Formats: sequence, C-alpha cells, structure tokens
Amino acid sequence: MNISCSTEDVTKISPEKLKQMLDNDREGINILVDVRQPEEYEQSHIPGSKLVPLDELDARYDELDKNKNIITYCRAGRRSLGAATYLCNLGFQNVYTMDGGILEWNYETLSGYPEEKPEFITGNEQIKDILLTALKLEKGAQDFYLRAKNNEISSNIRQTLDKLSQFEDAHMNRLYRRYANTVEEDIPELEVLKKELDFEYMEGGIKLSKELLKSDEKFKDEIDVLETAIEKEYLSFDFYKRMAEIMSDKNTRKLLHELASEEKNHITYLTNNLKKII
Repeated sequence: MNISCSTEDVTKISPEKLKQMLDNDREGINILVDVRQPEEYEQSHIPGSKLVPLDELDARYDELDKNKNIITYCRAGRRSLGAATYLCNLGFQNVYTMDGGILEWNYETLSGYPEEKPEFITGNEQIKDILLTALKLEKGAQDFYLRAKNNEISSNIRQTLDKLSQFEDAHMNRLYRRYANTVEEDIPELEVLKKELDFEYMEGGIKLSKELLKSDEKFKDEIDVLETAIEKEYLSFDFYKRMAEIMSDKNTRKLLHELASEEKNHITYLTNNLKKII
C-alpha cells in the first residue's frame, strides 16, 4: 500500500449532498459503505448501503469497484473518515465520507439485517430473469394489499389499500412490457401470467406470510397504510441495490440500479400523497 493520502485528502460531503447523489443515481455509480458494526447496522442504516465493518475492510476492499464513487459513513464520521483514507491509499480515486455520520442523517433509515442473497437469487441472472423476479415481487406486494383488505378495517383504509393495489398493478404493467420485449418466446397476457406467478415473497425480498401477520397491528388509519407502503418501497430500493452488487452480468447490474431508481420515484409519489392527509 502506497501511503500518500491523509484525512485531509478525503472529500467530506454533507448528508444533504449524499441524499442528492443517491436520488439522482440511475446507473449505480455511487456505492454507499457502512463501516460500523453489524449490530449498529441492524439497528438503523441508510437504504442501499453495503455493510463492510471497519475491522474487515482490509480483507474485503476488493468487493468495492474502484471505478465508482465510494462513500463511507459511520455513527459520527470518525470511523468512516479513517476508512475513506485507507481506501484512498489503496488507489481508490473517488472516495468520499459523509460528514457527521448517521447521527446527522435526517432522512429515511431501515432496521434489520437483510440476507446478503435470498434463496431465489443466484447472482448469475440475466435481464429477463430479473424482470420476471421483479414481476413476482410486485405481484406479492399487490397480494399483500388485497389480502390486508380482509381484516376488519374502516372504509377509508380499504379505499387506500385499493389505490395501493392499483399502484402495484400499474408498475406490473410497465415491467411486463419490458419483459415481453426481452424474451424471444411467446408469453401469456399479463392477467394470465399473474395467475401463474406463485411466489411467497413480496417487494424487498420479504416473505409475504410474515408481513400479513403484521398488517392487523399496522393499519389503524390511512396514514399507517401509506407509511407501511413507503417502508416497503424503501426495502425494495435497498433490495435492488444490494442485489446489483452480487450480479456477475454488468447489464443485469445496470437494470437492478434502474429498478432501484424507480422505487425511489414511487417513494416520492407516496410521500406526496401522505403529505396531503397529514
């Protein structure tokens, strides 16, 4: 390792700047690295971030692409500054650290420790495989909203669930058109295909049955429904970002980053709807 970088050589960016970079990234050019410990990550982390604890960085830095922007963050900014300096000395040209750490991040976070690779992902998928998987996950989300309507809920909540189901249906239509243009063989019409999509997962790679058990407790009013929907979209964004990092095919990686960007657009749409009723 050629020691040529100091902490003063690392560019510090504000949480606001980082959010702007992530929101505008459709190509996956920014890799956000959480250098805290797994317990901290599990408690709260920024959606789309990759966990590489500082004490593992020397053994895992080759998981990071030197051709992309690497942004490190931690609790308060000290560990991440050290990590960014270390990467700079390894030859990473575009290294940044978020000033102030997650303590200064005033935007959405996720909790939990997701699987690195769910059982239905191999890492060798092609574009058509990912589009079909995305269709299945969207169908799972629609099933979630439709089944939640079976609970004893108010008419306002039922109406909101209907709208969310229609929202997922519109997204499935867009994915279906892309899928149909990708595969060479004839495929069934979407309504027929939807009946054949038997999948136990929903957006974010979450088990559908597990989420249905929670729905009784969550849906107290329309705000609860929309907040749950926004959470699911963030989980989906996080899922696509993480899956992009393990794909062997570069075009598949690009598609996954595009799908993640679409989830960000959904979050904006749902957040605007939430603002109207708060």
